[in-house]
Amino acid sequence: MPTYKIKEESFLPQNVYPIAGIVSHHLLAHVQIEKWFEQLASKRNDISTFIVLSPSHWHLSTGLFSVTFGSWVIHDTENDVEKILQTDILIENKLLSDLNARIDDNVFSVEHGVSTLAPYIKRYFPNAKIAAIAYNGEPPVNQIMAQNLCDAIKQHIDFEQNPNKNDVFLLISADFSHHQNVDVTKNRDNKSRHFLENISSQSWILAICDNRPAMYLLKNLLPENIETSILFNTNSYELSNKDENDITSYFFCYFGVSLCD
Repeated sequence: MPTYKIKEESFLPQNVYPIAGIVSHHLLAHVQIEKWFEQLASKRNDISTFIVLSPSHWHLSTGLFSVTFGSWVIHDTENDVEKILQTDILIENKLLSDLNARIDDNVFSVEHGVSTLAPYIKRYFPNAKIAAIAYNGEPPVNQIMAQNLCDAIKQHIDFEQNPNKNDVFLLISADFSHHQNVDVTKNRDNKSRHFLENISSQSWILAICDNRPAMYLLKNLLPENIETSILFNTNSYELSNKDENDITSYFFCYFGVSLCD
C-alpha cells in the first residue's frame, strides 16, 4: 500500500520506559504502525500481555463492554505459515467479571480496532498474549462506564507504585479527527496534542478521537510524572494526497516514566 513518506517527529528518550501507547487502526498508516511497534520492541522486550482498548465499530456489541476468549490467526507472509496470537485467559476473564462484559465473538471477527494491530504484536512480540476490550468510543461518553474501565484496568497495570516493573502494556487503538477538511483537522489535532503532551494538567475532553473512554483512562490512571513522546502526527490526506475534505488524523504516542525516578 504505497503512501507518502512522513518523517518521525520524535523518538523515545533513552532513559524513558514506555508503559502505555496510542496506535492508529487504519492500515493506510501501516508504515507508521510498523515504526511504532519496532521502536517499542527496542525498549520493551519484557511485555507478556497487551491490553488493547478498542472502539467497537459497526454497533455489534451487545453490552457496554465486549470481550472474547478467541485467538487471532496471523499469516506470516515471509515464511508462509500461520501463527496464533493467544488471548490472556486470566486477564480477559477478570475483565469479563469486573466490567460485567459480554462475550461477543462476533464483534471481534470484524473489529479492525484489534485485528489491524494483532499481526504487529505477533511479529515484534512473538511470545506475548492479548486481552482485548471493545466498547462505544464516541461522545457523549458515559462517565460511569469510563470510570469502571479505569478501575478494571488498574487491577492489571500498576502505573503509580512500580510502573517500570510491569510486564503488561496498555495499548490504545484510536484514530483522531474524522471527516473534516485540512484546516479543521489541524485545529482539532492541536487540541488533541495539547492534551496528549500535558495529560496531568489538561482535560481529557480535548482529545478529539474515536476512543474517548481511553482518553479518560489516561487522564485518571497515568502518573503525574508521565512523559509523552509523539512519534507521528499525520493524517489520511498527508499519506495519500486524496480526499482533502474527508480526512482522518492519527497520533502515534508513547507514554513513559523516567528510569531515573
